[in-house]
Amino acid sequence: MSRITSNSEPLVEEPPQVTFRIPTNSTSSSRASSVISIASANFTLKQPRYHTLYKPSWREQLAVELDNSAIGSIWKLVDAFFNILLCVVYVANTSHMKGTLPTLNIWFEVVLSILLLLEYIPKFYIYEFYSWRSIFTSPTPILTVLTIYPVVATAIDPVFQQTRYIVFFYPFRFIRCYFSVCDCLVRSEKSVLKLGQVTSRFLIFLQSIIFLVLTGSSLLHGVENAYMKAQNLTFLDAVFFTTIMLGTVGYLSDIVPDNAFPRILLLAIFTTGLIFIPYSISELIALIRSKSVYDKPFKKISQQPHVIIIAPTIELPSLRHFLKEFYSTAHGSATVNTKVVILNPVEPTDRVRTFLSDPVFAHRVQYVRGSSLEARSLEKADAKNASAYFILAKKYTQQSEIIDAENVLKTIALRKFNQGPKLYIQCILPENKVHFESLNPEQIICTDELKLAILAHSCLTPGFSTLIYGLTTSFTFESAHELRKRQNSDGFDTNAIEDYITGMSQSIYTTTLSEYFSGRTFLEVAVRLYDSLGIVLFAIGIPKQRSIGRYAGWSYDQNSEEEEDTVNYMVLINPGDYTVKGDEIGFVIASHSSIADDVSSYEGGNQRNERQAQVQPERQPLLSADVLKNNSGGGYFDIKKKGGPSTTPDAQLEYPHRPDSSTMRRHRAMSTPDQRNDHQAHHSSHHSSHPSHHPPHPSYTIDPASTTLANIVHEIEHPNSVVDTIIGHILICDYSPTIFPRNLDCFVSPLRKPYLEKIIPIVILSLVRPSQSQWKILSHFDQIYFVQGNPMTREGLELGRVKHAKQAVILADSTRILRNGEKTEDASAMLVYLNIKAMCKVDIDVFVEFVHMDNMKFMSEDASAIDKNMKAHHSPAFMAGTCFTLSMLDSIICQSFYQPHLVAIIQHLLFGARPLHLLSGATCPAPVYSHCFQISVPEAYIGFQYGVLFKYLVEEKKVIPLGLYRTKRVKTSDSNIKSIKYVYTCPKYNVCLRDSDKVFILSKRMPVCQ
Repeated sequence: MSRITSNSEPLVEEPPQVTFRIPTNSTSSSRASSVISIASANFTLKQPRYHTLYKPSWREQLAVELDNSAIGSIWKLVDAFFNILLCVVYVANTSHMKGTLPTLNIWFEVVLSILLLLEYIPKFYIYEFYSWRSIFTSPTPILTVLTIYPVVATAIDPVFQQTRYIVFFYPFRFIRCYFSVCDCLVRSEKSVLKLGQVTSRFLIFLQSIIFLVLTGSSLLHGVENAYMKAQNLTFLDAVFFTTIMLGTVGYLSDIVPDNAFPRILLLAIFTTGLIFIPYSISELIALIRSKSVYDKPFKKISQQPHVIIIAPTIELPSLRHFLKEFYSTAHGSATVNTKVVILNPVEPTDRVRTFLSDPVFAHRVQYVRGSSLEARSLEKADAKNASAYFILAKKYTQQSEIIDAENVLKTIALRKFNQGPKLYIQCILPENKVHFESLNPEQIICTDELKLAILAHSCLTPGFSTLIYGLTTSFTFESAHELRKRQNSDGFDTNAIEDYITGMSQSIYTTTLSEYFSGRTFLEVAVRLYDSLGIVLFAIGIPKQRSIGRYAGWSYDQNSEEEEDTVNYMVLINPGDYTVKGDEIGFVIASHSSIADDVSSYEGGNQRNERQAQVQPERQPLLSADVLKNNSGGGYFDIKKKGGPSTTPDAQLEYPHRPDSSTMRRHRAMSTPDQRNDHQAHHSSHHSSHPSHHPPHPSYTIDPASTTLANIVHEIEHPNSVVDTIIGHILICDYSPTIFPRNLDCFVSPLRKPYLEKIIPIVILSLVRPSQSQWKILSHFDQIYFVQGNPMTREGLELGRVKHAKQAVILADSTRILRNGEKTEDASAMLVYLNIKAMCKVDIDVFVEFVHMDNMKFMSEDASAIDKNMKAHHSPAFMAGTCFTLSMLDSIICQSFYQPHLVAIIQHLLFGARPLHLLSGATCPAPVYSHCFQISVPEAYIGFQYGVLFKYLVEEKKVIPLGLYRTKRVKTSDSNIKSIKYVYTCPKYNVCLRDSDKVFILSKRMPVCQ
């Protein structure tokens, strides 16, 4: 076991390095190094001699311009149009082969030929004319001459019988038309047709078959009428016979060739089709298979809003969580007609495709295959008219840096494409947030940062993860109905389920404050809103224009030169005695948005009297409500006697801070291992009454003032145990076989805040040693220990002293690649959890991070409580707040679309407020902010209504209660007694308090019960 301390170096096995040096022997060069240095510093650059550059002619330059503009595409369309008209005129003239051509047909054909020549000759001169020889060698001028010659011949002699030979020239008209149309159908970015790849190939194949039939039909019809004296063979008959010949070798046709020439002609046509058609069909089928139904562009109805989801990989757990939250009816009717476009370059998996086929999403969500880096794909998704872009991160990957880099590139591409829509971004690594911030996004959510911080706060405040999830996720009526169906199941209490449903129905809403509250303090407003509306006002938003003054006095700087900013607010959680001025926004916890809207129109009245008839208490209250109300000076943690509260004001309500900084510096400045060992021996003497466990794995400590490699090796070979007597620590279990858990400083930092009572030791049990950079980051924190071992074995857990731990956190393998089959990625975490529960005789809190939210229901010690149809947030483990999954964070980024300040509130709860950066460039220090704590219900309040305790905590102790963490003992069918725990957010006023209840509070300092 290793001790990570300040300024320590990592005990890691560095990979072998190869160092080489360039030889400086003067014999290996014709010049000495000094001469080279002087020459390299004083030589003069001369203009290099190049060959004479080839200057393109004006024809070549014009050809390039035509290829890179729509004019060239239009020119091709004009050529194809004139050629098609000539083919149509020929078909019309076939009915006059027995006589004389009409004059109108002749002149119309002449005009078309002249127009075709006028547009073709410049095109030929620009593209294909290299010399006069090219006129006779290029195919297009030859085909053009062969197309125009019959027009000239019929204009001179319009009688077909005297110019029978021209029937052999008409097929070339169709051949030229084939090549002309084919040029127009070739896919090009500059083409005005804008054809897709499969569409282009299909049209080329179709027109090839059509012109093959027409070419053969024209030759067959002309020869039969001019030389074979066919009586009633029309051009349509020729087309029909040729088509039948290609498809069925002529067996189904009543027309049969009666001489050698038609037979040879039909054999040639059939042979050509036999060679050409199968190859073209196979190529077309391959393209059709590559064509997807998800290549269709997004089309919306009228002013229907839509948002775009962009992700490296569409993971079903995240997508399910996002869409269900996005379309929750709790957000109002605005979500009914909002479309979601998923833009991804690959086909959706079968599971994703099945999920999107649900009628709930089939008419609201469209999957579009395309890349966010291509303007064509963004246009297909109608990105310019989108309301927002959601850039989601891949939660589990071995290449976090690459995923973040790709998302940065996608964000830049979206900003270059359109500056309008708002950006909601997920990133993995905290150090990459700065790259996204420069692109002015609406919200940035760092998954690793929030995940580890929520797990850390769950250690400090059990049930915290469920509390946050409930406040940031909409709870539907369907979920409540499913939960109520389990009221009669084994091991579940009806009242507990109703409490949990009521708590999960609460969410965070933003509202304006009524003018009625102007001039009142924040705490007075909080009491009034809870009494009247049953909602909790826990935070407030102050316009940043007014936040320039000193926060301690909450002064209004009316002489500020800053421009008024009524959109951006500084969020303050429980600002205490702050006086409301009327331009603030309030953040409330309510069961529905309509209740939150009542705050803006509140006019007073309907205030509840705290002396109302109370519910039947579970036990006799120790003090009356009047005594509690008048107890303004006594601490509420020491009310234990029936005689009344303590007479010493706030005698038992203490707010300890972090150990003195001088002591910390002295602790870090020890320069010898002996001094460190003496200090550790003194520290361990306090725990001499506890049995010592000596792990078989060597433990060692590192002298922060002596971190050379020789000293580190010496410390390992001669270990000095420093953790044999550690108890009450947090054990972090990581079973990843490849990398050390990343960003653990986000987990440790909330546990090392100055407002905490004491420093809780943290032991990291991992298969992989930390890298040098990870070691240096963790060395800034005290009492961090590392053990290299396998947490999936009991021997490994013994190394981490799991039997003496207070809490354990099991991290998921962040490098695990999700599969589309069984959800077995959580098997390792479950094995670690079961081993910990089996090894620890005392009750230990175990917090598990799951990859799949559905697997949370298996984290139950009672097999009878497991239901195959149970939802994740219905499981006992989730109700108790002992499990977490990254897909929960998708509800936060979704909620931020409706509640813009939600991310700031969560950031303040987890990490505290940041300094305020003013528009002038100045920076104001962060205000004193409140944190989430958990306290036991004072003994004197047991049996009283929750509303009585709420008012007392707010008015007398200046803390905001958020809810209860309840523990209830229930009897199973086999007469066993088990405890169930659950979070009850924002309880009703008349809820009766029990002795096992704990209260979530927001306070600036940590209360300590002695």
